[in-house]
Amino acid sequence: MYGPGHGWGFGLFWQIGAFLGGLVLTAAIVVLAILLVRYLIVATRAAQLYVDTHSPAATPPATTSTETPPAATEPPPATPPSTKPAPRPRTPKTPPAAL
Repeated sequence: MYGPGHGWGFGLFWQIGAFLGGLVLTAAIVVLAILLVRYLIVATRAAQLYVDTHSPAATPPATTSTETPPAATEPPPATPPSTKPAPRPRTPKTPPAAL
């Protein structure tokens, strides 16, 4: 079983293959762990930005029905229309002259 006999020296190939397979498996686990940590960091930052944006301190307090509504403010001035140049008229190409 472990000495010379049946197997014709393939035990060495088995050990090399098992070692390389272990390296690949270990590398895959490390890569997955790194990706998971990066995802959790990004998700935590995104959640913090969401909480900061939507926290009650950032929004104005709601008015009750007994309070008077705030005075109407003027709308912002209208933006001037874009000054894009007019498109050039399209002219069809002339067909090549027949010989």
